[in-house]
Amino acid sequence: MRIKLLIVSICFLLPTLGIAQNTGIGIRLGGLNSGLTIKHSGNGTNAIEGIFSFGYRNFTVTGLYEKYVPIKSTPGLNWFVGGGAHIGFYRYGDRYYIYKRHGNVVYVDETHTSRTVGGLDGILGLNYKFKDAPFDISLDIKPFVDFFEFPTGYFDGGLSFRFLF
Repeated sequence: MRIKLLIVSICFLLPTLGIAQNTGIGIRLGGLNSGLTIKHSGNGTNAIEGIFSFGYRNFTVTGLYEKYVPIKSTPGLNWFVGGGAHIGFYRYGDRYYIYKRHGNVVYVDETHTSRTVGGLDGILGLNYKFKDAPFDISLDIKPFVDFFEFPTGYFDGGLSFRFLF
């Protein structure tokens, strides 16, 4: 419920801040990180993006700085590269097991354990802004490293659809 309220608040707040046509809000459909994406471009060649990912027993916030380079043969199409960081909140456990040991029934209850994980992200992709329409679409690959007990690397790809304010 709180997440829905946050999304609705952002949708109504952004137009009142006077950041027209430079900010987009939408969804990112990724292999590992899917959720809400908000991107604000400064002068057309750089942007900042926030990704709020939701998964089974986890929530991750990612911040990225991106540099855009136009592809001159196709108006509206840019490739981009960038980097940033993330912080993730994970919850494990909440299970119980029943088994017999020497004829007695044994219950084992695992209480939940919460973890916070930070890491670094990179991003490389293509972005297309539709002419005369307030929409854009992005296709990207986003490698990232989690630093928990030891560094662990992942590759995530995503497809984003954004409505531009």
